[in-house]
Amino acid sequence: MVLKSSYLSAQRFYSEKAETFFEETLKIDLSPSYEVFLERLSSDALILDLGCGSGRDSKNFRKQGYSVESWEPNEKLACLAESYLDFAVKRASSYELTSFNKYHGIWASASLLHLDLEDFCKTLNSVKNALKPRGVFYTSFKWGSKDFCRDGRFFLMMNEERLFHCFEKVDGLSILEIRKRADHRSDRNGEYWLECIAVRSS
Repeated sequence: MVLKSSYLSAQRFYSEKAETFFEETLKIDLSPSYEVFLERLSSDALILDLGCGSGRDSKNFRKQGYSVESWEPNEKLACLAESYLDFAVKRASSYELTSFNKYHGIWASASLLHLDLEDFCKTLNSVKNALKPRGVFYTSFKWGSKDFCRDGRFFLMMNEERLFHCFEKVDGLSILEIRKRADHRSDRNGEYWLECIAVRSS
């Protein structure tokens, strides 16, 4: 597997800023996003938290009784998440997603936005295969149409048109809902996120 420089540069950033990133993201409240995802899952669902970062979302899902697999490719972040969660975090990214019909839900909150557009489209196929029939997929991106770099990190921007274009390339994974919301962080006034809920066909 050849990892692209855009992905590798993001991993270097998280290695250097792991503690700061952990503290900053741990405080973000995504309750409304959890609700639209979890309402489509049964209480015994198995969820993959794909790129769990601080472990914030994994902890929330486990508190609500769900079975959760937490994946985080960055070693330093994975160690911090393990300490916070008190359970194992697999060192893996979307590039290692090769399961079939395994998960009832896949949660990828702000974790695929360092892929370029081509790799994101490929990842959608991996997501579809890994989901059970009628399985639910959540993902989120910074809202916009022009990709950019910040602090050495590449950001794949997403608007409704780009998102539909990506999903049109994948048979059996359909968008159910798209939501645009403001960034929850007080220092990001005027920045927005695009959230997507999709489902694998039965």
